[in-house]
Amino acid sequence: MQAFGLRSDSFSGHNPTATVVARPLTHNEQPAISRLALRAATDEIHQRMHQHPGLARLAAGTIGRDEYCRLLARSYGFYVVVEPIAGLSGRLTESLVRDLADLGLTAAAVSGLPRCMSLKISDGHPEMIGARYVLLGASLGGKVMAKAVARQNGGTALPTQFLNGSGDNDWKGFVAQLEAALPDVASRSRAAVAANATFAAYEEWMSCNE
Repeated sequence: MQAFGLRSDSFSGHNPTATVVARPLTHNEQPAISRLALRAATDEIHQRMHQHPGLARLAAGTIGRDEYCRLLARSYGFYVVVEPIAGLSGRLTESLVRDLADLGLTAAAVSGLPRCMSLKISDGHPEMIGARYVLLGASLGGKVMAKAVARQNGGTALPTQFLNGSGDNDWKGFVAQLEAALPDVASRSRAAVAANATFAAYEEWMSCNE
């Protein structure tokens, strides 16, 4: 059902019979239907990921350097495969490489890290949007974790370029265009299926690092 607002100039003067003119809501006023659909599709897995031991310690700021390195190494194996599928430039993966280098891994060691199997989603624009929703949403949450990391280990700094995001992590820009990218029920459904599949693949991949 389309929502409408009221124009303030519909009540010009004091004419009690002035016509109330309805107008479509502007882009910024439109309800976030697509965003809500994607959130609902991934909510169950999202909540489970909060219970992942490594991620929970990361969020609490109690993760050790070695475990942090293993967590980033595992994340690299996922992002290097899925980021291109999501239509991103690879900057998130590049930030993982830099963090791992700062933690002592050589370029050869990073390139030899295990990689997840290719994400099994259909090839299409809504599917790409669904995968991007998961990656950018996770990166947004990483900024909160970066603050926890900064407070831990007695002040010993851990590299957090990945957690702090990159030029691709424009979450506000992404959600601002989400409704236009998924304009109907069919496209939203396809994106939701892909988002759920992306999150499920991430959950399965990261569970091997527990």
